Amino acid sequence: MSSPLATAAKPGAAADDSLEAPLAAATGAYMALSPQRLLDTRTTGQTLPAAGSLNLTVTGGSVPSAAIAVALNVTVTDTTASSYLSVYPAGETRPLLSNLNWVAGETVPNLVIVPIGSGGQVTFYNNTGSTDVVVDLEGYFAPEATGSTAGSYVPLAPARITDTRPASQEPNSGDTLGPGSTLDVQVTGEGAVPASGVAAALLNVTVTDTTSPGYLTVYPQGTPFPGSSNLNWVAGDTVPNRVVVPVGTSGQIAVFNQMGSTDVVVDVDGYFTDGTSTPAAASLFSPITPIRVLDTRDTGQTLGPGVSITQEMAGVDGIASNADAVVTNVTATDTTAPGYLTVHPGGTPPLASDLNWSPAQTVANLTVATLGGTGALSVFNDIGSVDVVIDAFGYFVPETPALLVITTASLPQATVGSPYSTTLAANGGTPPYSWSVASGSLPPGLSLAPGGVISGMPTAAGVASFTVQVTDSMTPHPATAAAELAISVAPPPAIASTNWSGYFVEGGSSGPFTGVTGTFTVPSLVAPVQAGTWVFEWVGIDGATNTSLIQAGVAEYGCGSQECLTPWWEVLPAAATDIPMTVAANDQVTVTIAQVSGSAWDITLADDTTEHTFSQAVTYTGPGASAEWIVEDPTNAQTGTLSPFADYTLTTFSGLGISGGPQETLTEAVMLQGATQLSTPSPWTASGFNVAYGDVAPPPP
Repeated sequence: MSSPLATAAKPGAAADDSLEAPLAAATGAYMALSPQRLLDTRTTGQTLPAAGSLNLTVTGGSVPSAAIAVALNVTVTDTTASSYLSVYPAGETRPLLSNLNWVAGETVPNLVIVPIGSGGQVTFYNNTGSTDVVVDLEGYFAPEATGSTAGSYVPLAPARITDTRPASQEPNSGDTLGPGSTLDVQVTGEGAVPASGVAAALLNVTVTDTTSPGYLTVYPQGTPFPGSSNLNWVAGDTVPNRVVVPVGTSGQIAVFNQMGSTDVVVDVDGYFTDGTSTPAAASLFSPITPIRVLDTRDTGQTLGPGVSITQEMAGVDGIASNADAVVTNVTATDTTAPGYLTVHPGGTPPLASDLNWSPAQTVANLTVATLGGTGALSVFNDIGSVDVVIDAFGYFVPETPALLVITTASLPQATVGSPYSTTLAANGGTPPYSWSVASGSLPPGLSLAPGGVISGMPTAAGVASFTVQVTDSMTPHPATAAAELAISVAPPPAIASTNWSGYFVEGGSSGPFTGVTGTFTVPSLVAPVQAGTWVFEWVGIDGATNTSLIQAGVAEYGCGSQECLTPWWEVLPAAATDIPMTVAANDQVTVTIAQVSGSAWDITLADDTTEHTFSQAVTYTGPGASAEWIVEDPTNAQTGTLSPFADYTLTTFSGLGISGGPQETLTEAVMLQGATQLSTPSPWTASGFNVAYGDVAPPPP
């Protein structure tokens, strides 16, 4: 059951001019505080009834009277009906917005950045049923102290800095949090956050794979546990929440899990400065009267799977035209499948998420969205369909005077044969900007448009380094800035094979391969060894697309409950021939196959561990169309069907080399039989690649 969401008048209905957002009169820097509980209606007896409101004084104590906005972690609990909560400045007309959404019985948190209203208060409104409200003060915005830049915000493109899920290959992979456990997460020096000058970080923290009800607390590493919560969940939930947290002296934060086990994902969106430096993109906050800027239920822009929507923000609804980030509450509703939203400056969506949900769920999360060069933000939907609602609470503008600076620090990876698009970003100067490539060159197939969009379809793998230049519209003397960037282009995605896992390269029209070499570690079969199971490792030519093939390798197979190993060579269509040599598990074996002249070839298999070598002269007339380094499930010669595949230990291929043919990128093959992926290679590097049993890619060697 989905929770209700504040809805706007349908198109054609009269507009409510009282909701137009005026420009803010003041800007503020952020002061992060240790979490302080301001309200818990469970103990004060102020449970909110249906259509009930509660004013909370936030100034005084830790928040000065000059503060213009506060950051609050707001949690609803003891909820009796599906409803929503609106948080807004006291004394103002209740705006059309929702900060939290829930169904009966849920406990839901969300970070709220809200302007301070009359009497130093903010108002909490509950729509339906009753709910208790817990409010923790996280920090506040106040006019910047003279001569200081402490508390300025530096917006960044979202970046993942932690993912404890075992297969993530991100920092802290495999560090799933157990009950009562704490994980230290490095923030400074990660995700474009500098190594110094950081007071606090703006993070999106997500829990997933949760095994019991619990809560998560995020606080500065090296400081006492604050006794508050940032996220709450029940077993099986995936829950995100925005967190503004000071970093410890080590540049780290601590993440505490109360009970059960959970994986934790941390994405960084920006940081607040400590005043020791003034980054070019440092910005100050201006609150506005909260206002709804987008509701796709009304505009007919429901997002389908893999679809993005772009929303202009700068210069809209009281947001300054030079805004570089906006404080918004983004809500997903009418959800049809488990999925997530990513809010980003534009171009290719980064590896980050802002909201996660189950089908039919309505969820909200605060975002401080970095804007693209045109003053817009993009929202990407992963799978299923979803409606998106965006409510704005304020914006950040660069400190003045602001120099023109390119804020794009890195570019997303591209893939050969796949469409690519990403937008460069700059701050300062006088928009609009014009972009060009000053030196170097983009990857083949990509181009840079004057508006700052790099797009196209890459045609070759590799890394291209280049310098981009941006020119602003200042007259009569435009300002310029330059930055060195690079795009890494990955090979095409892996192909599925019923009997291969590893890599191969095809010759195309560039001529035949005349030699191939490679070294592999002989694996052992995993106990208990199953009789009649097999696995091969080999190096060869012409196996990818031809019936002819020249190859050599090692076979491991179950002899009863024992493991047997046999080296072999083969020139199809003739049967394989055993090599009279003893090899053992963990030996390093090098196979070299080379054309001598015409149809005369040599096959050499050397056990580098024992220094034993076998060579065989053969006749081979294949086309030399491909070269391969493969772990294989062999075919049974009697039945013509695949043999039962053996569970084997990790094997490493290194020293990959070819003669003749093109020097092109390798193509990955994963072994897929029916719906089961039995064997998977790692990414390949200059050191080679690993191959592992099962469906999880191992790390490269």
